[in-house]
Amino acid sequence: MKVTRPLWALVSSLLILPASLAAEPPAGDPPGFVLGASLSALEPTQDRDLREAELFYAFLTASFRQKSWGARVELRGREGLFRDYFPGSVWLEEGFAFVDTPAGEVRVGKVGSVVGLADQTFGGDLFSLNGVNRNPDWGVQLVGSRPLGWHSLDWAARWAGQNDHVAWEEEGKGVESDPSASLRDGFSGRASFLYNEGLWTVRPGLSGGTARIVPTDGRSEYRRSDASADLTGTFGPISLELQGLFRSADEPAAGEARPLAERDGRAWRGAFRFELPTVVFRYTYTEWRYVGADSTERIHQPAAAWIGWKGIEATLEYAARRIRTGESVRTFNAFWFGLVVRFPFGASPGAVRGGKG
Repeated sequence: MKVTRPLWALVSSLLILPASLAAEPPAGDPPGFVLGASLSALEPTQDRDLREAELFYAFLTASFRQKSWGARVELRGREGLFRDYFPGSVWLEEGFAFVDTPAGEVRVGKVGSVVGLADQTFGGDLFSLNGVNRNPDWGVQLVGSRPLGWHSLDWAARWAGQNDHVAWEEEGKGVESDPSASLRDGFSGRASFLYNEGLWTVRPGLSGGTARIVPTDGRSEYRRSDASADLTGTFGPISLELQGLFRSADEPAAGEARPLAERDGRAWRGAFRFELPTVVFRYTYTEWRYVGADSTERIHQPAAAWIGWKGIEATLEYAARRIRTGESVRTFNAFWFGLVVRFPFGASPGAVRGGKG
């Protein structure tokens, strides 16, 4: 039987003792900071009374590393509430201490989600608006990678003890915006394999998670679980992403209220990206079928982002949104104008997520 070179590299590497995962610890880095702001203007094509220009939020990120351990933090704030369910106008977006181990980097604190692919849009796709992405929670996370020649095997796992009702999620969509319920003991994980041929790459990935949702207003406790598969391919400056998600949840009792995305559902995501030295063109399509509520929602989001000056990113994004519930259909189309500015000082902790994310 003929064994291909990538398969042989994968099998042989997995036979190596786990201690071989530990590389030479990186040298310590001095503290680094980034101060910045995300500004936006919403221009609906029809509902002109909803047009709005605002400071989305100001942010301060900081990080430091001392050989094999360190910490990272991002603090955000704005005038008024970012979402109506937020507890205040200043919040911790992410913050954790980390230590390198043979299995990968272990993080403790408020850590990011690991299910599916990252949201690259400015206003948020349906995976973020329904609480899957852009939703750090308090817990423990493991992030690791094993090189296999030019290829690599990557993994991540997270245990979230309890949510804090701070997320990108829209009002009424999930447990984050439900003041009378909390997420408890959420377990999630992801594994992907990067096949790298230099000019082109392919990365298939599998991820999933499950958690208890515990209401405090007399409703029944239920379990919500996600399973997701994704595929990313690149060819030079072009990339294509595909993702599917299957969500299952215990059915609510008759007459019992339940957020829309906390019921059985199916979701899809497709994204195209063409990156030039100073301009990035992208298109994202997401669709979510709320099976338990007989409703379907979808968003088309073409965009162009200019990154010509260091520390400045200007985005023009169009969002065409359609929501069907039963026989009724609602649409909302709008342009997003976004500007993100960053001022690094000290040893910069790296790029902050663009747009609102």
